Amino acid sequence: VKVVDPELKSALDLVATGDAAGAFELAKSYENDTRRRAVQWAAIAYGNGEVPYASVLAFGDDSPSLAAGALFKTRLEQAVTRERPGSARVIELLGGATPETIHGQIALAQAYLAGGDKERAAAIARTMWTESFLDKSTERIVLDRLGDLLDRDAHWARAQYLMMNDRASAAERLEKFLTSAQKSLVTARNATSRNAKNAKKLLDAVDPSMHGDPVYLFSRAQRARQFELWDDALDYLDKIKGNPAGADQIWYERRTLTRQMLALGEVKRAYRAANGYREGPEGRLVDAHFHAGWVALSFLKDAKAAAAHFEEMRKHTTLPDTITQANYWLGRALTVLGDAEGAKVAYEMATQFGTVYYGQLARDALGQSSTEIREMPEWESAEPAFEQDERVKVVRILAANGHQEMAIRLLDSFAADLQTGPELLLAARLAQSLDDHHLTIVIADAAEKRGIPLDLFNFPKDGLPHTRIASTDVAAVYAIARQESRFQVDAVSSAGARGLMQLMPATAKETAGKIGIGYSKSRLTSDAEYNALLGSTYLKAQLDRFDGSLVLAAAAYNAGGGNANKWI
Repeated sequence: VKVVDPELKSALDLVATGDAAGAFELAKSYENDTRRRAVQWAAIAYGNGEVPYASVLAFGDDSPSLAAGALFKTRLEQAVTRERPGSARVIELLGGATPETIHGQIALAQAYLAGGDKERAAAIARTMWTESFLDKSTERIVLDRLGDLLDRDAHWARAQYLMMNDRASAAERLEKFLTSAQKSLVTARNATSRNAKNAKKLLDAVDPSMHGDPVYLFSRAQRARQFELWDDALDYLDKIKGNPAGADQIWYERRTLTRQMLALGEVKRAYRAANGYREGPEGRLVDAHFHAGWVALSFLKDAKAAAAHFEEMRKHTTLPDTITQANYWLGRALTVLGDAEGAKVAYEMATQFGTVYYGQLARDALGQSSTEIREMPEWESAEPAFEQDERVKVVRILAANGHQEMAIRLLDSFAADLQTGPELLLAARLAQSLDDHHLTIVIADAAEKRGIPLDLFNFPKDGLPHTRIASTDVAAVYAIARQESRFQVDAVSSAGARGLMQLMPATAKETAGKIGIGYSKSRLTSDAEYNALLGSTYLKAQLDRFDGSLVLAAAAYNAGGGNANKWI
């Protein structure tokens, strides 16, 4: 990278090497406001609270647009908790809204308590205690400083939250605050989550007063499913009412049961499992109504029930992926019911997002042969104002002086909050110029959710490196990479898949050996070309294995060849 400002680059290098406070002070001598703000933004953003809170506040007054967003709120909280000003000052600084960080919440609750406002302090303490996981050391801090504000009900609410999320050790640390009946349920739940041999015995021994608790019913259902007692599992799940802590986990259990029942051909039980989830987070309700509608239409042949589920699904979402899914499947259900006009309307609604998977299927259902690239907003007239935005100027300064990662982080912090189509398009173009194709897609997605089509940016042609690709269908490689990581070079999944094409390390190592190149785990998330070579080679092997079937090859790539064989 050609450095255009050696002095400024040296200051940014200080930030990168850990002297954020020093860089912030150094920048004060800069006569050019934008140069100064570029360094000071980086110092605050990367300083993790090292820059004093007074300096953070001063920067916010000096450049409100650069200081907007959750990141700067977090850095202010970190600086405040590090410096520990008086209680009144903490309330003044952090009391306007719930702090972003746990330690900010602790500091604010302590400040309210010191100021005599026990009610506010207790409200913060209870919410934090019952809705956050917390590590062991943070738990001790909360109990030491705010423990007197937490009653038995708060401790039990935390225990329920932890148990429903399989945080067994953390739940066990609460036993000294619990009744003997509650302890019996903690012991039994943890045994169930650990799949212990004595789990049923411990569940049988749970105090009868706890038999109506959602955690108990959930644990019974899970254990019954594990031992293939399907009706017992469903009966226990059906007894859980309302929207208890861990309601999302209740849906995941029902979804697992739904799929197991389908695999066994037990379609009525599968429908019962999905249909029984009626209260919970919006996203889980959307998934539940999809599964119930899908089972009703495809397996029970009950199009009327299916249509009702897809109609209900539409009420709980505005996101392009799921609203399109709901409309497409509603179209299919209405077709079966003989309502051709209603089906046409549903399909047309799905095609509003024609680049989404179900939007493409809807186009096919309407006889529209190809996906159309929609017209993007006119942007030329908006470009001068966009380039004059100080945030954009700072992005370009950071990139031009050897700190592209900082530039990307700044752009990421504000791009999705831009309001107009031309602004979002220009931000996506800027991300593309920084070679961050993942951020390009993120911005295009934000635009899509507002009804602004940025199709060319949602599918960036340069997202896949072409210099080292196995001799196979490049379009298929592109599709896999976009679906698996959305072109995020350093992506790591919860399962451990890594990089652009989300390769498991063992698969990558085996593939590297087969083509005679060295294996490096670190390169999977740092070298896009290396990852693409191994990923495309592995995909080619799956295509060869399944006689050129892209459907089976893609399934094998994602779930393993053994599972793909099961679906033949």
